[in-house]
Amino acid sequence: MIKKIEILLRWLSENKISYLKNFELKKESWLEAGGIIKTFIRPSDEESCQNLIKFLKKNQIDFYILGNISNVIIRDGLIETPIINLYKCNKIFKKELENGLELKVNGGVSMPRLSKLLINEGITGNEGLVGIPGTVGGGIYMNASSYNSCISDYLTSVEFFEIDGNKKTLKKHELNFGFRKSFFQNKKYLIFNACFFYPKTIFKDIEFTKKKLKVFVLHRSSYQEKILPNLGSIFATYNLYKDLRKKNFIFNFYYIVYKIFSIIFHNFFRNYLLKFIKIVVRVYFKLLKLNLSSNFSLSDRTINCLINKGSKSGDEAIKFVKEMEIAVNKHARLENIILDKIK
Repeated sequence: MIKKIEILLRWLSENKISYLKNFELKKESWLEAGGIIKTFIRPSDEESCQNLIKFLKKNQIDFYILGNISNVIIRDGLIETPIINLYKCNKIFKKELENGLELKVNGGVSMPRLSKLLINEGITGNEGLVGIPGTVGGGIYMNASSYNSCISDYLTSVEFFEIDGNKKTLKKHELNFGFRKSFFQNKKYLIFNACFFYPKTIFKDIEFTKKKLKVFVLHRSSYQEKILPNLGSIFATYNLYKDLRKKNFIFNFYYIVYKIFSIIFHNFFRNYLLKFIKIVVRVYFKLLKLNLSSNFSLSDRTINCLINKGSKSGDEAIKFVKEMEIAVNKHARLENIILDKIK
């Protein structure tokens, strides 16, 4: 493996493809935990991506593709497997048509940037994507959604490279999108371009889209973690509290109580809403029998968010999430990607 990496580094230098040595996840990932990636590759254009994948295939060098490291937990220690990241592939191409707007977006573009562009064009329906920290490529991989905005809503096609470097384009209907699911999951494909079409029918004025965005921002400030390092949702679910009511009578009872009181606090005692939510999280923490001494825990704003209270250990984070997964007992599907076996 060491010899292959030396060959790869020499090839990267000869082809002027940017890479970082010893990329520290504890400094760069959203969770601020994990090991060190020995070779973190950042190609800057389509040709570089294609040539890179072909080279890796030809030389039988395994690799992994990472987006903004905002939904992935990676083990501790040295990661020998080369990682490809599209941070530098971040262009957006616009084409105004009589009946709408076409966009071709590189996979490395952040979803907040895409959403803000649309908001400033007065295009509604994408405001909820502002709060998702991932890239467009990563968003399509998991069919990211938030506040009734979904990355695939106005998608028309995706251009990607297969594991042998061949370029392929698939239309939206060929990509098997479902709730937080897509054709790309469990496949080592590099999503390079996403093509979108936004019809004139969803064009509003900018004040309309900005006002709509403010509503989502206010809601996030109450129900989503915004202080400690975290990865957003642990599980792919519309409502984890509702899913857990299926476990047994106790969870069903507490869900009903939670719903009633959340409505009361939201409408009449909003100043005390955060205190109420913290109490709810503590109750569910005990019901799920989670480890209180762990450096990784649940946000005091929601039981569906992993937070880092000061550890740099990816292994410790992985252990907590796996314990959480056992506690939930298949009533919700894990959304965070765990890379504990990567070499």
